[in-house]
Amino acid sequence: MIRRITRAQRLTRVVAKAVWALLDRRHPILAQVVPMRRCNLACAYCNEYDTTSLPVPLPEMLARLDKLADLGTSMITVSGGEPLMHPDLDAMVAHMRRRGMVSSVITNGYYLSPERIRRLNAARLDYLQISIDNVEPDEVSMKSLRLLEPKLKWLAELAHFSVNVNSVVGGGIKVPEDALVVARRARELGFTSSVGIIHDGRGQLRAFDERQMAVYRALQNMGSRGDTRVNRFFQDNLAHGRPNQWRCRAGARYLYGDEGGLVH
Repeated sequence: MIRRITRAQRLTRVVAKAVWALLDRRHPILAQVVPMRRCNLACAYCNEYDTTSLPVPLPEMLARLDKLADLGTSMITVSGGEPLMHPDLDAMVAHMRRRGMVSSVITNGYYLSPERIRRLNAARLDYLQISIDNVEPDEVSMKSLRLLEPKLKWLAELAHFSVNVNSVVGGGIKVPEDALVVARRARELGFTSSVGIIHDGRGQLRAFDERQMAVYRALQNMGSRGDTRVNRFFQDNLAHGRPNQWRCRAGARYLYGDEGGLVH
């Protein structure tokens, strides 16, 4: 009952934020912030982590969140690195909610535990996205379904926030069909699913071969939700190796704040 009430309240707030975004174009819709560049993993395709950085101090992060709230930002997504390595992530999430912003975290899932999930419930997290790259771990990625299955079960049992499981195609992933296995398991547990197209270790994107394209289309036909639906044409162009026509508004609606406080 508590989870149903929480979901209904969340949906009401998100719909209200979406309506506001349509009516008032002079505020950021989404800001992605990085409080922790360090990560416990070293995925071969990723260039957004290191092994040495210290967490950004909490007072500094709260000041950045306050500035974003003052700008009228609708939603904050916390990424990294691995944000669950930050000792004060719960305080950040709670502050986002106090300032009226929708809160979201992207994680590799390794630091999730029943106690950690309960802490995120207490902070009133709205959304969590967990990234799973394959069924079995390999030299490209340790974010595998087999290793993360216990975490997914804990989330299904305990989380009051919505959970999205993101699988990937491209970038040296050996078995494209793994993305379908991951998406189906996410749906079985009551989560939403999405698919991302990733670059290789040199930062290059290549058009999909027939096998990868078949998996990509199957995921779309499953009705994968989230970013996949919003960015359908953008992602289709990437999958086919075609350029996208950019329309730059100088970051007016989407902001990326790195660990140094620089906004892109």
